[in-house]
Amino acid sequence: MKEPIVFIFNPAAGRLRRDPKLVDRAVTALGAAGLAVTPRATAAPGDATRFAREAAEKHAQLVIVCGGDGTINEAAQDLVHTQTALAVWPGGTANVLAAELGLPRSPQTLAELIAGNQCRVISVGRAFNEKTGWQRYFLLMAGIGVDAEIVRNVRPGWKRCSGYGAFWASGISFLARLPLTPFTVNLDERSYNATFACIANARGYGGGFRIAPRADISANELDVCILDASTRRGLLAHAALGLTGRHLRSRNVVYGKTQSVSGNSNPNTPVQIDGEYVGTLPMRFECIPNAIRVVCART
Repeated sequence: MKEPIVFIFNPAAGRLRRDPKLVDRAVTALGAAGLAVTPRATAAPGDATRFAREAAEKHAQLVIVCGGDGTINEAAQDLVHTQTALAVWPGGTANVLAAELGLPRSPQTLAELIAGNQCRVISVGRAFNEKTGWQRYFLLMAGIGVDAEIVRNVRPGWKRCSGYGAFWASGISFLARLPLTPFTVNLDERSYNATFACIANARGYGGGFRIAPRADISANELDVCILDASTRRGLLAHAALGLTGRHLRSRNVVYGKTQSVSGNSNPNTPVQIDGEYVGTLPMRFECIPNAIRVVCART
């Protein structure tokens, strides 16, 4: 008899807070599709990584993760370059990766997709500090500057109560204060001044923005979008254009594809990865091709 598949879930994730029975319905749907699963709830940062690592060490075919993009990112850390596939069961506030993978909304259809083990191999990004040895993989994107500052200042209580509204509230607060920290991005042997940069492994981005509309999660390269805007008007104008991808036409925006890119500045410039604040510059970012297997509706 096969060992049950681990079903990692974050009880604090946005959708799970609003719908505590989601896990029960998921387990039932997966069982009906022929998969026996063992739910494991995270209680602290790092739990999802540990649970996924334990499954990979047992050579599990699959790990299912239910939560937001931050929880999925945690679980993915120790699945890179293993034979254990990652399956996403949306349970967070934004669920950007789920949309990127084209996952169905119906629990029954999603369970059947996971049971069918329809996978594709995708690339990931890696952020690392060459001096300290710190590193973290990202499935979606790394953001430097404006968006990372907004993420860093999201109040946990607001996020629990209002979900994505907490990010908008933090954004409004940011614009009122405008605490910009200019930095530089080194791309293809050129240095660019910036107040915001997105290093994208995928097209998906929170809030409906299309910051890197040409990115491909399966490609062996990262898309880089660099913006140098220092006024409220400039930031708002580019944010509006970013909803449709038209910001790429702006003379204040540099867009390119690369294997690696670095961000350098004073230690006050924040960085977010897959929607979670992780630290400050300097960091280097690189593409890791063919890094992880994911269950996906789009092959």
